[in-house]
Amino acid sequence: MSHRSILGRAAAFATVCALSVACAGIDQRTFDSTALDRDATVIYGQIVVPSSLDPHRGVTENDLPLLTVIYDRITDVDTDGNPIPMLAESWELDDENSSFILNMRAGATFSDGNPVDAAAVKSNIDRILTDPQSTIKAQIAGTIGSVDVLDERTARLNLVGPGGSLPTLLASRPGMLVSPAALGNVDLDQNPVGAGAFMMTSSIPGTEYQFVRRPDYWDDDAYRFRKLTFLIQLDTATRMNSLQAGESTMTGVVGPQKEEAKAGGLQVFTSGGASTSMARISLNTSRSEFGEKAVRQAMNLAIDRAAISRVLYSGDCIPGAQPYPEGYFAHSDSLDDSGWADYDPDRARELLADAGLADGFTFTAAVPSLSIYQNNAQVVQQNLADIGIDMRIEVMDATQARARFVTGEADALVGQYGGGTDPGLYVSSAYLPTGGDNPGKLTTDRMAELYAATARSTDVDERKAAYEDLLAEAFDMGPAQIVLCHSVASVASQGNIGNYEFYKTGGTGLRTLDVSK
Repeated sequence: MSHRSILGRAAAFATVCALSVACAGIDQRTFDSTALDRDATVIYGQIVVPSSLDPHRGVTENDLPLLTVIYDRITDVDTDGNPIPMLAESWELDDENSSFILNMRAGATFSDGNPVDAAAVKSNIDRILTDPQSTIKAQIAGTIGSVDVLDERTARLNLVGPGGSLPTLLASRPGMLVSPAALGNVDLDQNPVGAGAFMMTSSIPGTEYQFVRRPDYWDDDAYRFRKLTFLIQLDTATRMNSLQAGESTMTGVVGPQKEEAKAGGLQVFTSGGASTSMARISLNTSRSEFGEKAVRQAMNLAIDRAAISRVLYSGDCIPGAQPYPEGYFAHSDSLDDSGWADYDPDRARELLADAGLADGFTFTAAVPSLSIYQNNAQVVQQNLADIGIDMRIEVMDATQARARFVTGEADALVGQYGGGTDPGLYVSSAYLPTGGDNPGKLTTDRMAELYAATARSTDVDERKAAYEDLLAEAFDMGPAQIVLCHSVASVASQGNIGNYEFYKTGGTGLRTLDVSK
């Protein structure tokens, strides 16, 4: 099947879906800001099964929607990605980059009643650094050496590397605090104990997770509804049918699904621009022919990103080869990435011939069993076939696909990077030899030094300049991550939902959500 026919089939499918939903009747309610329902139940259609409810041991960004309602972070970020207080009311990086002082919020507690204090900070960071099963040690081990408790509410992080990224880094997994009393629980991955707004009341792992809002939660203005359920609905049609029937409240939608929802009378929220979340293909440089820079560059040039964005995402995924979108401080405005971002199959064939692969080669990509990933994979498969590369697709569960790639068992992975509160999270995972997105350990002699330079200051302008240098090095190296496009997020919901906000760094807008009666 040709590249053109694959895209045509996707477009035809979208049209049929839109017409079918347009004929379906649903309860079209209207949001009323004067009649808010704080006893409401929100049912969210989630597309991926979480790998773990232990924030320090999970393996995918797909865990984050559930984790963020269970576990408050030491810091948070606003919709533009700027650091703001959360469990820490304030912080200070000393001039020598030797310590980072946290002043913790008074009165915050874990769901088991224990206080969120400086000792809890120490217990959690100690665990991240020493637990053999920690999947996030690499995110902080080059920055934090130890933690001292100065008093009940003051913790000092003793630094072994620059700490300028900590205000945003601690807004992600490394800042998610587990009750110290639960850190040794063998079932923490299924029975979480955090300082977030919600307690889990029941679950059918892999199917449904039910939560109730804690009456003693410190921020009365956050999560202005009482119950929350995450339904795991892998199939797109199931999620849309659930919304139509009024069985769920909201779900994320992509591309044609957005028009499908609108045609059926559902409400659709769309972000104002691209986020750090991106569709991508990850290559294991220790397998197949991916150790050759020319091969990686040829694959980039063979992919028609504009067509993928237009047909599969209805334009709501901004094409590009850089890991950060335009408008985000870590994006490089000076880098000439045209040799990677352009669609130029002729040049791609030349590069393969120069690498001694004029007849192409074969590899197998692990692909999560979600429709958008499979659609991406099929189009990329045909793009690569046009330059002689045979990409074979192996569909499997999303967590399994991720695990196979991280452990080095897969040639490649088609998937989605969910975004991160700090751009260094991506660098440490994709460009450093210890990163989970870099099983082939591709790096350069200067990469660790350039990464450290991005965290020498909390000043955004200084960090931007450092990322310009780092990305120049990454593209000179030839990245093993093929970025397809950056997501413009959309959520479809019942009509009585309001104040859903989007974050440039990814994530859900449940914290600001309102439900009317």
